[in-house]
Amino acid sequence: MDKVCRNKKCIIILYLFLQLLITFQNARALGNWYVFGDSLSDNGNIPRLTGVLLPPAPYYQNKFSNGPVWAEDFPRIAHFKFKPSNDYAVGGAFTGPITAKGLNGKANIYNNLENTGWSSFKPFFVTPQLPSFLTEIQSFAINQKKFKPNDLIGIWIGANNFFVAAKQSIAFEKTIFTNNPSYAINAGIEPNLLYRMYFLYMQTKDFNTAIGLLIWSTAQTAVSQTVYGVRELLKLGAKHIIILNLPPIQDTPALIQSGFKAQALASIYVELYNIYLQQMIDSIKNQTKSKILILNTSLMFEKLISNPKAYGIINTYSEGMKACLNGKPYYSHYLFWDGVHPTAYTQEIIAHFVSKKVKTFYFHK
Repeated sequence: MDKVCRNKKCIIILYLFLQLLITFQNARALGNWYVFGDSLSDNGNIPRLTGVLLPPAPYYQNKFSNGPVWAEDFPRIAHFKFKPSNDYAVGGAFTGPITAKGLNGKANIYNNLENTGWSSFKPFFVTPQLPSFLTEIQSFAINQKKFKPNDLIGIWIGANNFFVAAKQSIAFEKTIFTNNPSYAINAGIEPNLLYRMYFLYMQTKDFNTAIGLLIWSTAQTAVSQTVYGVRELLKLGAKHIIILNLPPIQDTPALIQSGFKAQALASIYVELYNIYLQQMIDSIKNQTKSKILILNTSLMFEKLISNPKAYGIINTYSEGMKACLNGKPYYSHYLFWDGVHPTAYTQEIIAHFVSKKVKTFYFHK
């Protein structure tokens, strides 16, 4: 009997030793963590790029939250190597350049500080330019040159393109009501697309049908630019890429306050973007030995919203920042900090979600 017990102890000790050895080897194999995207992942890059301290307090250290963002939490949880300069994400970033040429021929470039909503902070009446997702990748190529085989790259981009489309939809309605195309053209709707939207409206007399074409076109462009960026990352040596798909932005406080129509447009955009993204990434995966994983943050947020108590969240529809400024307790456990950005608490939930998914993906042969 004693001999059997001793054998069992030896087996247990051997098992624990092997698990420890595997963990140690995995830790040694982990590479650097890099991230590209927009304000959802920005760790405070706007001051570095523009010299303007945005976003201001009560935002935390010029991040779009009340604490660290998921892109900072994740490497700590998953034990990847990370330094702040590895985060190339910038608040206000679009998937690629969006330039609207008005009737006067003057270009109105959307990717700038004014799009963050703080145009009054412009220094010396100059609007500093901000990078898009694609120019973030160009910045990496200039500074870092190449990825190492064990590096992990994260991408979360695409939401800001919708907000431009929402502005363009309002401009299109003004164009119809006034019979003046300058509203739509100056808002950046391409002339060919505007013609198709106008033709569709004249046939149906339905704004929603015409604006649906705008949302479809915006989603197509956003995904095409995102996938182009993924291909560029692969050229730079990326072997492990994770892409967070779009969360249900129609359920953010800002969209809830904007009303049903805005929510419906956002819902359509998110669904189209996520479907097209999955299709195009699946195509790339068949052409490369590199590993690419799309994480369903849309479903994750739906779970947080449908069952918040299970995750320690006390409010899913209001802004935690307003609760903080009004002296209400437990604001840190709100889902959202402002109209569209998660609290630090939610950011950490996202980081744990990503970490759990990455473990299998990263080490799977």
